Amino acid sequence: MGCGVLEDTKLTHVPGTALFSEDPNAVAYAAYENIDINTLQHATGKHKDIILVPQPSRLDPNDPLLWPTWKKHLFFLILVYGTVLAGAVGPLVAADQTHIAGLFGASPGAFAQVYSSYFVLVLGIATVFFASWIRQVGQTSVSCSASRRFGPATRLLSEVSLELGFSWALLLLLSSFLVGASINDIYHVHERSLPIACWNLALVNGINITPIITGQILNKPSLGFRWAFRFFAIACGVLCILQFFFMPESTFFRESVVPRAVSDAEASSTEGEKGQVETRDIEDNKRQIPLRGYGSSLKMWNGIYKTKSNVFTLLMRPMLLFFTPIVLWGGLIYGLGITFLVLFAVTVSIIFSEPPYNFSPASVGLTYVGPLIAAFIATVLAGPLTSFCARVLSKRNKGIFEPEFKLWPIILYVIFGTMGFVGFGMSLQRGQPWIGPVMFTSIANFGIVMGSTAAISYVIDSHRHTADAALGSLIVHKNVWSFGLTWNIVDQVLDFGPQKVFSVVGGVLAFTCLLTIPMYIFGKRVRSFVHRHIKFSEEDETTIVGH
Repeated sequence: MGCGVLEDTKLTHVPGTALFSEDPNAVAYAAYENIDINTLQHATGKHKDIILVPQPSRLDPNDPLLWPTWKKHLFFLILVYGTVLAGAVGPLVAADQTHIAGLFGASPGAFAQVYSSYFVLVLGIATVFFASWIRQVGQTSVSCSASRRFGPATRLLSEVSLELGFSWALLLLLSSFLVGASINDIYHVHERSLPIACWNLALVNGINITPIITGQILNKPSLGFRWAFRFFAIACGVLCILQFFFMPESTFFRESVVPRAVSDAEASSTEGEKGQVETRDIEDNKRQIPLRGYGSSLKMWNGIYKTKSNVFTLLMRPMLLFFTPIVLWGGLIYGLGITFLVLFAVTVSIIFSEPPYNFSPASVGLTYVGPLIAAFIATVLAGPLTSFCARVLSKRNKGIFEPEFKLWPIILYVIFGTMGFVGFGMSLQRGQPWIGPVMFTSIANFGIVMGSTAAISYVIDSHRHTADAALGSLIVHKNVWSFGLTWNIVDQVLDFGPQKVFSVVGGVLAFTCLLTIPMYIFGKRVRSFVHRHIKFSEEDETTIVGH
């Protein structure tokens, strides 16, 4: 037993378990075992001692790993912009839900059901479908279609929810599947930490910053909720333009570009054989693929990429992973946590727009400033904290890293999450000044971001060969929980009071966090079981896309 993690008796090497090293070349030594390191390509400048992982193509200058630095950063910043929009659409009109529901002749509860529950149900179905599609048609092709179109004001709410769900599914793919894949496509391993941190921050605070902005729009009679959607549509239009002109396809299937280690027998080869090798090198250079021009890079369709898995197999992978123990646990921690934040968005307008607060839409939007700051702080701290836990426990475990070591921040999740939800309900029930509920909302945001980061990191480390499908399963979990728990939340708050409802929420959060204890203890054996009994496809072990 290493630091409380039970050893497995079935496999010699359990996926996820590895030697812990802070040497940036450790990944290269593991990936290029039995390869002459001197023949591998290295970084330049101050990172000249770092071996590039993955190794860029030697024959194709169109490899995204070979793009100029400015082109990579511009590509990524556009993805960050799209990620913010993906988080923005959910709480787009959260600051004025009561008034908008009245315009449609619906109760606040009915409006919340359609705008939240139906929305995430359609979103979950569409996301899985599109996720399996992009593997074969490429990434830019799909993300460029993530645009908005809203019907007239007389359109039924259910139709609007359906349209929002399918269109946000594309933006969600942009913010989760596509950004994660694109970071791997254009950055080497030693370059990915900062982009991943920026992506996580954009996704979280895209949700929190939206009510602050749209609250000001909703508060102006000359604009109202229609212009909130119109401004959002304009922002998505700008995204499509930027994607078309500055985001070429980043999917790249590279063959093995690692030179073979030279044996002793080969080292003693004759001069004539050396001449033949030089001749082959010259012929390889002649076969080098020409660099595509800017006009060619604008193509939105690059054909069907040949993979070892068909569309049906790709579609089923998230469904299979959905029922594995690690993803089930991650779905509870991540899915319930994000869903509980949705409960804030669903109820905050109704609560703060009524006595004793009587907030305007603009003031309701400003209540998200605290959660915005708290999520920012949690995002900055989450990465270093999980790395610190992994480093300390790996040293105590004789240098062996286990993914379970990254689960310790869940302690902060249960403390701050429970405190935030219970305190939020109690302060509202007692009619305390607005600073009380806002402070508790911020505390809950901090805890949930810490816990979600730990859960996602653990799931990815445990399912490295199917990380895209694992992330897809987590999204499905989140949408299932959101559909169920937001279905009647407004009526429950009105009938039972916020204290009872959010105390139950805090209790459920604490209970799910307790499941982390058996997951930590038996996690290694679970990883072994999944690896031995579930085989998705040969491609999971040999994928060469963006790695």
